[in-house]
Amino acid sequence: MGRAAGGGDALTMERMPYSGLVTTVSAGGEITDSAAASTALATGYKTENGMLGMMPDRKKVETILERCRQFGKSAGIVTNEAVTGATPSGFAVHVPDRGLTPQIAQQLVESGAQVMMGYGRDGFVPAAEAGAAKGGPDLAAELRKKGYQIVYTRDELAKSKDLRLVGLFDEQKAPALPEMVRAALARLNRDDKGFFLIVEQAKVDWKDGDPSGVALDVLELDKAVQAALDYARHRGRTLVLVAADHETGGLQIQNQALLATLKGVKASAGGIAGRLDRDRTSIKEVMKADAGIDDLTDAELNQIKSAKDAEAAIGAVISQRTGLKWTAGHTATPVRVFAFGPGAEQFTGEMDNTDIPKRIAAVLGLGPFAGSKQ
Repeated sequence: MGRAAGGGDALTMERMPYSGLVTTVSAGGEITDSAAASTALATGYKTENGMLGMMPDRKKVETILERCRQFGKSAGIVTNEAVTGATPSGFAVHVPDRGLTPQIAQQLVESGAQVMMGYGRDGFVPAAEAGAAKGGPDLAAELRKKGYQIVYTRDELAKSKDLRLVGLFDEQKAPALPEMVRAALARLNRDDKGFFLIVEQAKVDWKDGDPSGVALDVLELDKAVQAALDYARHRGRTLVLVAADHETGGLQIQNQALLATLKGVKASAGGIAGRLDRDRTSIKEVMKADAGIDDLTDAELNQIKSAKDAEAAIGAVISQRTGLKWTAGHTATPVRVFAFGPGAEQFTGEMDNTDIPKRIAAVLGLGPFAGSKQ
């Protein structure tokens, strides 16, 4: 889908020289949520859904980011959702419930990560500064005491020169994901001992049933991958991995040829719905401009006009046009992993998500990890 929206050429990640297939179920064989999947990718252990950095018995387990820190390497966390979200924070925190945002934020402050960027200012500044801490500790002040510069907008990030950086953005003023990746790499590459950077494209997980939204998010991810590969090729000794924590949407591509419809998309279904006028008299014009569809049938027009949820209806129309079906929600379908750089050949064939951090540790010479043998 991303390839079709980008004009048909292979994606950057698809051109990486090694790839494999990854199983993702959580403890007990359940369809995983992002917390259990992040824990598996970060620690090499299965846990129950909702838990971060802990076994089902609440025993804390070391993350690959923490092991890298133990070996003197720098670390960074980048996401285009709240930095306290399950996937990014799972590499640095230990809590029994992903909803414990104040505890997660506090542990991120204490994680020692040199760079952290994402959304979620409200989790770090007190209520008096329009935050959500509600009388809790001023974590932004704690970060400044530790030597971090805090930036809140794309412009502030562009002007920043500090090596220890926390970006707490909102969606309107946030940098694009590739910009955050380049900013993180520019700081982390100063460490002669190397670094570990986790980057998340979160938004694709929010858009099951929305072909244009998913496709555009994949293209945004691919630009971030390109930024990482540009660095890795120049550096000559950096391992780059691209993986998913789980499949979302139960996507079925029923007719490959119809995917070309996505070539004209410029916005997600939500973005398109947001541009409709109140009475939805502008459906044809907006769908032509943002979805590349200039021949809406009367049935499709009425489907969108009469829908209680215009966003869902637009996603359904584009899905019908592109021959796609969705089951919605997370699934247990295995996902791809792509690899480039030293040790990339270790990430081929079939593997479990718990194997990935063990293989990273082996490639980086970090000793036995998560009970693995060196």
